[in-house]
Amino acid sequence: MKIHIMKKYILCLLVTAVSASTQVFAGNPDRAGGAGATQLLINPYGRSAGTMGANSMHLKGPEAMHFNVAGLAYTERTDFMINQVVYLQGTGVFMNNATLAQSLGNGNVIGLSVTRLDLGNIPLTTEALPDATLGTFTPQILNLGAAYAKKFSNSITGGITVRLFSEGVTNVRSSGVALDMGVMYQTALNPKKKIKKEDFRFGIAVRNIGPDASYSGSGLSFRSINVATGADRRALFASQSYNLPTLVHIGAAYDMRLDKTEDTYFHRLTALGNFNYNAFSNNITSVGLEYAYKETAMIRAGYGIEAENTTDDNSRTQYNGYAAGLTLQMPISKSGTMLGLDYSYAPTRVFNGIHNISLRFTLGNKKS
Repeated sequence: MKIHIMKKYILCLLVTAVSASTQVFAGNPDRAGGAGATQLLINPYGRSAGTMGANSMHLKGPEAMHFNVAGLAYTERTDFMINQVVYLQGTGVFMNNATLAQSLGNGNVIGLSVTRLDLGNIPLTTEALPDATLGTFTPQILNLGAAYAKKFSNSITGGITVRLFSEGVTNVRSSGVALDMGVMYQTALNPKKKIKKEDFRFGIAVRNIGPDASYSGSGLSFRSINVATGADRRALFASQSYNLPTLVHIGAAYDMRLDKTEDTYFHRLTALGNFNYNAFSNNITSVGLEYAYKETAMIRAGYGIEAENTTDDNSRTQYNGYAAGLTLQMPISKSGTMLGLDYSYAPTRVFNGIHNISLRFTLGNKKS
């Protein structure tokens, strides 16, 4: 009975994902740039940023919540990450994120994430006082995510994330809800080796599905005083609703073991690929490579190819296309508890690029 329910769950996720991807791919190109809540697209994590998202189906643990939540199901005990993004260096914009993944046993994992975008202090001006003598204000942009992922077998995982987002200033705000879901399949392409490991992964994920949102607040009103009659009236301007930045990831990853003997796994080289169907921007194909030594030191690089982009004038992203990064992690206890540091950099067409820094704490499984 349980197997039957799991199969129905996986089928529902796949049907929803494929249906959504068809709608996204068939979207009107004239809608490009028309979505709101685009902070949902900014990647706060260091490993995936270093491959331009090409490793979307290679991610396991908390970081999987951004691309394919199905990877969250591989959390064995507790994973905690603190992430910061220096966004378009020189603008003073930062993104701060904290993500927790907790295994509940029997292949069930929950995840929580909090993301805040810091735009700094902006001078406050009015039509009557345009010289910025009224102090400053700070926009508030916050995303909260709650996820559940399930390992149905050694090969199949699935998951779902609910995100609440809020953005605005003192007198104008907007909020809404977005849904992510994904499935992942992994298998061993070389099952005859002495040590059998799942070396191939494939998956599909849909992100930012949800109802349209709009702005509201007293800042959308206008006060008018009739000089002749003294009539004081206030008119409210309705906000046009906006779509969420829906997109679909379809990706794959393949681990190539470079050791001379089959009983050791010191050297790993992974080929990565991801295709984005974007409803409000050009589609992007990302490819990348990651090399790991004993899973303690890793270097990676990726390149994103934007569809219909022949010149910088045609581009609808700020990226130049390529990114690189590295990871250093080591055990800090006899139980196997790991402490890791991820860093990535991606140059951009304006300002001085994007830096991602992640600190990761993974609780070990072994008894001391």
